[in-house]
Amino acid sequence: MEDNEGHVSEEFLCCPICTEEYDDPRSLPCLHTFCQNCLADHIEANTRGIQVPKGFDCPKCHQFVDTPNVLQGPSSWAESLPQNQFIIGLIEAVRLRTDGRKCDPCDRRGEKTLATTWCENCGEAMCEDCQNQHNSLKISRTHILVDIASIKLKPIKSTLLRTPCQEHEGKFLDFYCEDHAQVICSTCATGFHRVCTSIMSATEAAAKQREEAKGVSEKLQHQTSWGTRILDNRKHVIQTLDDASSNVKNQISSIRQQINDILTAQEERALVQLEELKKGEMSHFQREAERTQDIVNTTKNATAVLENSMTHGTDADVLITYNKAKREANFCEKSLKEVSKHLRDVVLAFSTDKSLQMFLGTLKEMGKFSLSHTSIQIPPPYTVRADTIIIPDEQIVESLEDSHNYSIPTKKTQRKKREPVDTDLKLFPPSPSITPVPVHQKSSGIPQGRLEAYFKVRTAQDRDNCCITGAEVLPDGRIVLADQVHRKIKLYDREYRWLGERVLSARPFDIAAISQSEIAVTLPREKRFLLLQIRETDIPILAAIQTGAKCWGISYSNYMLAVCCYDSPPSVKLMSRDGRELKVISKDNVGHNLFFFPEYIVLDRTAGCMYVTDRYKKTVIALTTQGEKLWEVRYDGLKMPKGITLHGNRLFVAGNKSHNVIAINTDGEILGDVIADGVSNPHKLVLVPGSDRLLVTQYNMTLIDVERNTIKVFAIPW
Repeated sequence: MEDNEGHVSEEFLCCPICTEEYDDPRSLPCLHTFCQNCLADHIEANTRGIQVPKGFDCPKCHQFVDTPNVLQGPSSWAESLPQNQFIIGLIEAVRLRTDGRKCDPCDRRGEKTLATTWCENCGEAMCEDCQNQHNSLKISRTHILVDIASIKLKPIKSTLLRTPCQEHEGKFLDFYCEDHAQVICSTCATGFHRVCTSIMSATEAAAKQREEAKGVSEKLQHQTSWGTRILDNRKHVIQTLDDASSNVKNQISSIRQQINDILTAQEERALVQLEELKKGEMSHFQREAERTQDIVNTTKNATAVLENSMTHGTDADVLITYNKAKREANFCEKSLKEVSKHLRDVVLAFSTDKSLQMFLGTLKEMGKFSLSHTSIQIPPPYTVRADTIIIPDEQIVESLEDSHNYSIPTKKTQRKKREPVDTDLKLFPPSPSITPVPVHQKSSGIPQGRLEAYFKVRTAQDRDNCCITGAEVLPDGRIVLADQVHRKIKLYDREYRWLGERVLSARPFDIAAISQSEIAVTLPREKRFLLLQIRETDIPILAAIQTGAKCWGISYSNYMLAVCCYDSPPSVKLMSRDGRELKVISKDNVGHNLFFFPEYIVLDRTAGCMYVTDRYKKTVIALTTQGEKLWEVRYDGLKMPKGITLHGNRLFVAGNKSHNVIAINTDGEILGDVIADGVSNPHKLVLVPGSDRLLVTQYNMTLIDVERNTIKVFAIPW
């Protein structure tokens, strides 16, 4: 740009890529200019590896530039771009004003001669000899020559050459077409633009637009200021985040050091205790050893004296020695009996503290990271028209469940709020064998369940809200839960106190008890279920059994497992405990699919019948384990049926979207609501063995905070 003294800044005349003075400058639509060779290298790098490139990004602002010539490859694109005649003219004008300007004709002949004059018509600097020759030629004798020394006193634009037309050689852009907003030459005006109604001289058009250009320039300067402030803010945020990251690293290191210090102190304390224990025991054993050694010394010496006296002594010596040896033998015998009476072996062992074992077993992370974002406003320094800026999309929360899995709720943006989603899939019309029961037909006067207890299942180690889709109550009253979000199997005692947990390789869905201390857990993503043993506080894996399809609900009865599978086609697989596939039930006797998405299942006591809830059909289906369909009902008062359990000849079914638990008899007759109040989005139902209590898990993305992570226990009066 030209400064207040009439000079052009050096930066404006240098290529942003090579930072040298422009060499054959080429312009892009975004107004950035680069040397042709620099731009060619950038295009080659930007399109490398792209089979059919359609353009390239500007090296400076990264705006996409369409290919300038669709018939040529990227290697020739830079050459096809227009030359920046304005930059070329500015460079020439600046050179004229530098000391030691060389003569252009002499320079072309390889001679180095200083120029004295400049021809306005040819745009060349000449020495005195070349000027005389220039004046002698008929074609150039009328050209206007200016003394170079006087040019330095004139503004830059006074020596800029007229801009040539790229379409017509020898013609200059002296006209302006308002119809096309295009600068043209006289040939263009009489050719392509001959029917245009608003053609004027470039001088006249420029005079009209200079005032408007000042406004645009001022606006651009304001935008530069605005963008700079945003940029400074972003740099500050980056620095703040970097500083915060360093602080967190120091915090983590500090935690590690604190743990190390605690463990070091405990290690030193334990070693001191070990040394004291060893010292105390060693002292006792050493005394026993020393006493025994004294006895051994006595017996050895008495033996030697007695044998030598008998061999070499007189009769008197034998008699004297014998009596003494006999006395010592009696004494040593008593001493050895006394020592032997108190002899004990010792075994030194070390068992870690239970709290340390629990800590090591449950510690999955030092802590959890959180990011909080605060909206800031960096207003523009000028009035912005509403139709020239992008209006931010409305932020809303989607509460749609994934049709094949459960996920943590996330926020998404969309331009306008969606209409409520109809969860009744219209592509699955009711089957003629389905008995729809209107809500007004439900029986009245059904005894209602009473909320007896509730407990929270989110532990201190859990990073998010829990999603409990599976549950089971063991015969001893302990409760086992499947937490999808944290990939955990959680264990609670009959007083609802947390005992332990195990993290699995994938998200578990449902649980079935197969003995007093063993359970089966489905892992849909891995297409298998696990057999786990429930101990006091730990849960080891006994076996993993493949199902060949994504498996969801599971039930066990009479040595047989029934597993809901969502595959092609959806089915219920009957399997033995050792993984043998006994039967696959997917179609009725006329070949129609029985299920669309079987989700939860319960077997009766003899494993002769099974009852299934279907996620997509929104029905409850009863079948024999031989595959014969008994009945299928859809009930208006049961929206999104989920968990199902059997109590005598009554089925209890959870209505996740109707917020209730209904009772159906084993003949398919709707008995009515057994729980209508005090439950939100019930999911899995489990009867507590040997009681009339029903355990209900709750889950939905839209659950209010007070209901999240809550398991409820209801007393069922019938």
